[in-house]
Amino acid sequence: MADSNNVEYGLSSTGFKRKRLPEIIDSLVQRTSDKLGISIQSGANSIFGQLYGIIGYELADIWEQTENVYYAMYPNTAQGTSLTNSASLTAIQPITAEQSVILCNCKGTPGTTIPANSQIQQKDTDYIYTSGGNDVYITPEKASEAEITVNTVTAGTTYTLQINDYKYSYTATGQDNVTSVLNNLSGKIQGFNKTVKDGVLTVSASDDETTFNIQVSQMVISSVITPIEFTCLTAGKIEAPVNTVTNIVTTINGWDSVTNTKTLSAGRNDETDTELRRRWSLSVYQKASNMLEAIQANVYRRVTGVTACVVYENNTDTEDIYKRLPHSIEVVVDGGDEQEIAEMIFRYTCGGIDFNGDISREVIDVANVKHIVKFNRPTEVKIWLKFSITKNVEESWDSNGISRIKQLIVDFGNEHTIGQDVILQKFIALIYENITGVGFVEIQATKGNTAGTYSGQNIVINAIEKPVFDLDRVEILSTE
Repeated sequence: MADSNNVEYGLSSTGFKRKRLPEIIDSLVQRTSDKLGISIQSGANSIFGQLYGIIGYELADIWEQTENVYYAMYPNTAQGTSLTNSASLTAIQPITAEQSVILCNCKGTPGTTIPANSQIQQKDTDYIYTSGGNDVYITPEKASEAEITVNTVTAGTTYTLQINDYKYSYTATGQDNVTSVLNNLSGKIQGFNKTVKDGVLTVSASDDETTFNIQVSQMVISSVITPIEFTCLTAGKIEAPVNTVTNIVTTINGWDSVTNTKTLSAGRNDETDTELRRRWSLSVYQKASNMLEAIQANVYRRVTGVTACVVYENNTDTEDIYKRLPHSIEVVVDGGDEQEIAEMIFRYTCGGIDFNGDISREVIDVANVKHIVKFNRPTEVKIWLKFSITKNVEESWDSNGISRIKQLIVDFGNEHTIGQDVILQKFIALIYENITGVGFVEIQATKGNTAGTYSGQNIVINAIEKPVFDLDRVEILSTE
């Protein structure tokens, strides 16, 4: 190869310059003329012209692949497997999809065993959830609700109900019946919800996360609700709104019903190339400590279920415009277990730094000293988009163009992270790059729980907000 400073195409000190088809054909024509010593016909209908076209396309493919090989070395330009291999040189591996975990109220006969890998299903979907590799139980020892009945009422008999460490007793008289016994016991119970109806005393915890141990004497616990965790068999970010997972797939005698009450982990999809590049740039700081980048990189990479993390700092002596305390940080995290997040934040925060946030968790250091770590969850901002697309009559229009555009828009939109503004022109470029037959695109947007006034202005997202997109909030009008 000639001196690198004089190289026009190929690899040089300034990088790689690819030779494209027109230049390749020009070079073939010139080389042939120089070799033969005469000018030759190289038009498209000539023998040489057709040969140049065939050979030129093959050479152009080789040049293109050579350029791809060159750029595959660097995370900023590599894609797919090449990006994975490139990032692995700095010990960064793509994060694979994680399964969502939900908490379900399982109701049934006390003592019922739900065998390992028992399955339930989200209604109107194909999503199956499993109880995991161990047997779990519907048991009065871990109840969120219990139904108690009395078979017979006998004067002088003492009926006892114990919740955790507290006992409640009532001795029946000759005038008592089932309802009066249960009402007397219900009146003594404190700190729990309770009702008496149709000869059944129902005791339930004040919130979905609290469980209790309930035992009775001279009475019968007819049914119990025990909260049990279930994991989705399908990996990925799967939404499970409350009371939508209600179908029991694995029928078990004594297991009467199931309903989901809370999402413990929403799961996450396979990391995209864009997300991996972003994390690669952040992970340069992963081995560091006592710095914002270290908190951000380690919370994102090392806490299961975290899909985004940003860290803000107020290093002044006064409260800033965002109400952050002096000399403090604010960590905003999407996904992940709250306790694990707090412990990771504390591990990489230097002494003397205060925390901001609505979520607080207690962390114990190596000296057994307790610390309170605070952080925030991002506020989801619903984005509404309206497109007017004029078709290009000189190109063919994809019959599935509208649905493809909607899916492209939502997929691209949901790559936005915490604090990232919604730039409308990027959506227009996305449509032109991926859809044929588009002549002109006009876009308007608004935000909020309901569609407000649309405008052509970009949507500004503040530091602790995250824009979210949905197919139902994308409207497309196309004209010839």
